[in-house]
Amino acid sequence: MIGGPFWHVPFGRKDGLVSVAKEAEMVPMGHENVTSLIEFFQSRGLGLLDLVILSGAHTIGRSTCSSIQERLYNYKGTGKPDPTIHAGYFNFLKRKCRWASEYVDLDGTTPKTFDSAYYTNLQKKMGLLFTDQLLYSDSRTAPIVTALATQPWLFYRQFAVSMVNLGKTQILTGSDEGEIRTNCNFVNH
Repeated sequence: MIGGPFWHVPFGRKDGLVSVAKEAEMVPMGHENVTSLIEFFQSRGLGLLDLVILSGAHTIGRSTCSSIQERLYNYKGTGKPDPTIHAGYFNFLKRKCRWASEYVDLDGTTPKTFDSAYYTNLQKKMGLLFTDQLLYSDSRTAPIVTALATQPWLFYRQFAVSMVNLGKTQILTGSDEGEIRTNCNFVNH
């Protein structure tokens, strides 16, 4: 519906039997530095390319304004906005995010289309989350961002590969460690 790529999801992966709130807290929240993100991905068997590609999923979706309040009003405790945000984009965000409970699109230009605009936005200093924008300012990830911004087909193809890679992480293998669900939304009866 949004123009994203297709990939085959390997059959047989087990899902857990319970949801654990503490595990959700382990997911990056948009405030980490690039080294922390790289280490997080590497600890799951994913590489630098996977980090930058999977971050590109932010070409769709939205975030609560609470996740960017610090960037808008108190960057690194200064009481000022993050100076790396494009001025026009900052003004838009300030108007849009008057309340922390509001939502804002992760991709400020084409939020309903799966495309590489996320990466061109980073080049224009229009990354919504702090971690998004850092990908273009870090010497380890910036060349990948540039390549994906200038070669949209590369993002499209590699996204499917990185999604398959993501699906191969943290596999449950024990006989008592989950189940292969008949409906992925529900635990089997």
